[in-house]
Amino acid sequence: MGLYKEINFCGIFLAPFFLCLLIAGILYMPLHWCCDRFEIERWFWNRPVLEAALLIILLRLVSFIL
Repeated sequence: MGLYKEINFCGIFLAPFFLCLLIAGILYMPLHWCCDRFEIERWFWNRPVLEAALLIILLRLVSFIL
C-alpha cells in the first residue's frame, strides 16, 4: 500500500486494512460457495480452520496487490 493513508468514508476515517478486509471478504464468498458445492471440507479435519485459513490467505494476497 505504499504510504499509509486513511480512507475517508462519510466523515469516518478508516484504515487501509479495512479496505483489504472488505475485498478479501467479497472474494471469500464465492470460494465458500465452491467449497460447499464440491464438498471440499471432507478432506479437512476442521471446517472452521479451513475457512479461516482461506480468509487469511485472501487477505494477504489482497494486501500484496494493493
